Amino acid sequence: MKRVPFSIIKAAKESDAEAVDFIRRHFEGYIASQCLCHCTDEYGNIRYFVDDDLRYLAEAAMLSAIFKFRFREPPDDFMP
Repeated sequence: MKRVPFSIIKAAKESDAEAVDFIRRHFEGYIASQCLCHCTDEYGNIRYFVDDDLRYLAEAAMLSAIFKFRFREPPDDFMP
């Protein structure tokens, strides 16, 4: 999975709507894949579907994490 650029994370933390939407779209597929549920129909076939309530909670938690994210200064001996 590609990483979200630092500049976009910083902009999202500062409440830039486009940056927040970029992060939401970036993780959209991953969140959906983690919110899969399954059921078995009357013929024994297994059907998979995305639980919308669970996806909503996961996206809300992600947005909350964006605004709680804290940047740390690199150590003094850090060399980029």
